[in-house]
Amino acid sequence: MREMKICAGLSAVSCLCSCVGLTQMQDTAAKFDEGVHSTTEAESRLLHSVQAAQCNRDFYKAGFDFATAERDSQSHHFLQAQSKLDMRVGQCTHTELTDDQLALRMKLMDTITLYADSIQALTNGTGDTNLSNESQKVAANIQTLGTQQSFAPQATMTASALNAAVVAVTSLILDQRSHKHVKQAAAQMQKDLESIVEELKAENTADGVGLENKADGLTNEMRAAVSASRDQLGPASFLDIVYARITLDSLVISPPDIAQMNSALDAIVAANAALARSAKGGAVPEVSALITRAQQANTIFNTGK
Repeated sequence: MREMKICAGLSAVSCLCSCVGLTQMQDTAAKFDEGVHSTTEAESRLLHSVQAAQCNRDFYKAGFDFATAERDSQSHHFLQAQSKLDMRVGQCTHTELTDDQLALRMKLMDTITLYADSIQALTNGTGDTNLSNESQKVAANIQTLGTQQSFAPQATMTASALNAAVVAVTSLILDQRSHKHVKQAAAQMQKDLESIVEELKAENTADGVGLENKADGLTNEMRAAVSASRDQLGPASFLDIVYARITLDSLVISPPDIAQMNSALDAIVAANAALARSAKGGAVPEVSALITRAQQANTIFNTGK
């Protein structure tokens, strides 16, 4: 009888230990999911900021051409190309980061967020680890794009490698039956996740170069404008200088901000690697770092800076 009580006690302790481990993994996976979602939200804001920067730059370039337009020596009319200035808000065609390109980059981010959702679902303690029908439809659409080689990389990897990574991650999202544990799933997806993140970082870096070039061009035009204002208004031109500085500050996304965004993306990869090393959710430092970096990125890009 005493032996049976001891066995029952050991069984209870074993069950308790198992529950504690599961709770820890559930908490870690939930935080990982939170950090990934927060990072991709910041990335989305960055991408829309890139499009907005192009629209602003185009408008101010047209405004500068309008302000500096010269009359034809014979007709005394302004040149047609320089006399047009569309003042309507929102009248912009995205030519550098096109709407189609933006949609594909959003799909890459969706792949990462749905993957994080899947990691969390693996810890729900039930046999059903699949995501909602809506999420599965999104994943299936992304997988089709990957199969069709729709993703064209700017990083050093080949298009086939990037698209294969997308297909691999979406395959896990759509069918988790072969992945019973977070550690196994995270380990298997690590390289594919790295490929997708590297592509997003490469595109962010390219965006940063473009934004910096826009800032240089706008700065030169602002300098020419305030110089003319100084020649005409003297000390009163100081107000134009102040307004020029405020305008530049509101438009420019500097390279360090891009670096902050990329560090948050790197934190996703580091946190996933930590999950792959831990069977019971002991990846808290890396996941905490992910959340911190994601919050920093959101603080920057939530204000358009």
